Amino acid sequence: MTMTPETWKVLANVIAEIPNSPSWLKEQAQLGWEAVSQLPVVDATSDGQHATPTVEDKAVAPDYLSFLREQIELGARGPEWSKVLRKRLVALEPFVGKQLTVATFYCKPHSATLRINPETTHSSTRR
Repeated sequence: MTMTPETWKVLANVIAEIPNSPSWLKEQAQLGWEAVSQLPVVDATSDGQHATPTVEDKAVAPDYLSFLREQIELGARGPEWSKVLRKRLVALEPFVGKQLTVATFYCKPHSATLRINPETTHSSTRR
C-alpha cells in the first residue's frame, strides 16, 4: 500500500487520539503531508531523526496469535515484555482473519506500530 495524503491524514488523526503516546510520535503526527513525504527511509537516518512511516494492509493471522501465546508462556524476555505481549494479544484477537492497515513510525532508536481497522478506524497500538 502506498502512503497517500489521505492515508497520512487518517494516521495523524489516530495518533492525536492516543493518550500518552511518545512525544516523538506526536511530533511526527503534526508534520504535514509534504514534510512526511520528504522524510528519509529508516536505514538512512541516525538517532533522533524521523524516518518515513511505512503502511500496508495485512490480515491478522491465527498463527501470529499462537506465536504470541507461546512467547508469553516462555517469558524469555521477562515479565514486562510478557505484559506487552498480553496486551497485544488481547488487542488483536477480535481481528483474526480481518484486514487491518498497519502503519509503522520511526524516530531512531524508537518505533511504534499502529494497527487500524479501516472499517471503524479503531486502532491498537504497540510501542
